[in-house]
Amino acid sequence: MSEHMQLGEIKISAYDCIRCYFEGIQSLEEGEPSQAIALYDQALSAAQILSELPKGSILMSRARAYLKRAANHRKTLRILVKDLADTVPSATTMKILYQTASTHPATSPSIFNRLSGDSKVQQTKFRQIRYRLDMLEFALLHAVQDSLQATQLLPQNAQAWLLAGETLAELRKLKESNQYYQRALEIDPSMDGTLKRVMEKNRVSQEFIDAARASGFSGDTLRLALDVGA
Repeated sequence: MSEHMQLGEIKISAYDCIRCYFEGIQSLEEGEPSQAIALYDQALSAAQILSELPKGSILMSRARAYLKRAANHRKTLRILVKDLADTVPSATTMKILYQTASTHPATSPSIFNRLSGDSKVQQTKFRQIRYRLDMLEFALLHAVQDSLQATQLLPQNAQAWLLAGETLAELRKLKESNQYYQRALEIDPSMDGTLKRVMEKNRVSQEFIDAARASGFSGDTLRLALDVGA
């Protein structure tokens, strides 16, 4: 009786795993990465019971869902940065305000109040940008973690190594990304035409990042510039 109940639990877990896996795929296709991630979480939880279940494939799918979530964060980040830039007065505007205050001292308090109010608005917008940037980074870290684990479970699967390379590149780990791309090429040489170009692009981008750092650009500045400009 006990053995029969145990087998029943295994069958239920297998069913739940497969159901959540395919529902996750559907949710991602429908543009719902957060819902897909939640479903993949359930699938992975069920997969812990049976080693035969496709844990590596589920991890790859969840990594793609995290990449989609990251893309959504990046889209929002670009909007926030543009919005902030629109609130910052140009050098010409600042010059006019300064000249006006100098010529008409009575206007100084109102000009100061306006600039002070704008500054508070800009600080709020900057906090929103920082939050969104952190959320983007968080999603990419999860994507990398899942894809790297998938290469351990599926060491001969070229797509797993390709995905790991993609997630590392999104996280700006370009040297490491090329190492995973190279392994994907070794498993599947037919990727040569596409991956060679991608790897060269990574190399050039890494040279740019190294030069920017050598010129004194901080890590946060580079993060924002690369994430918004990507």
